Amino acid sequence: MNINKLLKFSSNAGKLMLQSGGETYRVEETVSMICKCFDVDEVEVFASPTAVIVSILFNGEIHSIVRRINSRKINLDMVHNINSLSRKIYQHRFSIDVCEKKLKDISKSNFYPLYKTLFFAGLATSTFTILFDGGIMEFLCAFFIGILTKLVSINLEKLNLNDFFINIICGGLIAICSIVCLHFGIIKGLNKLIAGSIMLLVPGLALTNSIRDILEGQLVSGLTRCAEAFFIGLSSAIGTGSILHIYFKLGGF
Repeated sequence: MNINKLLKFSSNAGKLMLQSGGETYRVEETVSMICKCFDVDEVEVFASPTAVIVSILFNGEIHSIVRRINSRKINLDMVHNINSLSRKIYQHRFSIDVCEKKLKDISKSNFYPLYKTLFFAGLATSTFTILFDGGIMEFLCAFFIGILTKLVSINLEKLNLNDFFINIICGGLIAICSIVCLHFGIIKGLNKLIAGSIMLLVPGLALTNSIRDILEGQLVSGLTRCAEAFFIGLSSAIGTGSILHIYFKLGGF
């Protein structure tokens, strides 16, 4: 067996899961299961939001690899598919070459087409607006604001811009669009529309994963994700609050 291929494949699987928003304990469990399928003597995996380290003991020798995580997004379908792949490997005992091909196919698959992503972003913001007691006009405005905000966010991510600044820009965009809707008399107030639209930027998954990691005993990962969620939420508030502050200073109501 080629131990270097096994290290490369298992660490790539863990890296993809972390980049797609997978929980730390799930990544460690998946990578460990993959390595054990190839009858190694011992395997240790350490995962965090910024790196995954895999160490294998095979024939009395220790082999290790470190994979850095430079960007993170939300793609739970990929997390699910890689986790399922590890279980299929355990059941069918695929060769390393077959495993690498299957992982490559998963990584290239586009589970969320752009039109679906934009539609459900608009649906999410408009639905939250209704939950905050908004009316039909707030619902429609939030739908289009959600689509525009998500489109801008996707394009900013392609420029490798930091999440902190992306959320500042998107938060400011939500406030500007809401003010425009108010100015033209489409809505009667800003609070419900902004409250519903800004939910698109709330780091709910990051906060949930941080609590889950802490409860699982992954203190480093849990506290890191918690800090990340705090600063992402703060950046959204800064972007929206700055525009509203300027608007009120200029005589807005």
